Amino acid sequence: MAEEKNYYIKVSGTLVQVTAEVYRICHQTKRKVKTLYEKDERNGLVSYDAMDTEEMLGEEFISDPDALSVEDMAVNRLLREKLYHCLAQLSKSEQKMLHALYFDGLTERQAAEKFGLPYMTLHCRKVACLQKLKKLMKI
Repeated sequence: MAEEKNYYIKVSGTLVQVTAEVYRICHQTKRKVKTLYEKDERNGLVSYDAMDTEEMLGEEFISDPDALSVEDMAVNRLLREKLYHCLAQLSKSEQKMLHALYFDGLTERQAAEKFGLPYMTLHCRKVACLQKLKKLMKI
């Protein structure tokens, strides 16, 4: 009888016995990856993982066009703090109305029903409240 061959692959520096099928697939994948890297090298492409250092991954060099700059984040934070300060200067009823409309996501009709007001009354109060908030933000 023919003796069965044992197959091993390295996992985290340790040899692990595997089936012939797992061994075959593992080495096919390694060959495919190696071929792709060689092809990229021939075409002058550089992979970001080739730029990995101990402190930073090469992928971190990819800029995010949608990311805010540090300056923009600082300005946004200052504006947000000013807005919260100005909102605190409004009356409790104005704060509740704006919260219902902009944070709870209610429509003007739903908010009017919630507060027991006619729709147009709530709408006019909202417009006046936003104008007041705009003036406070400019100061």
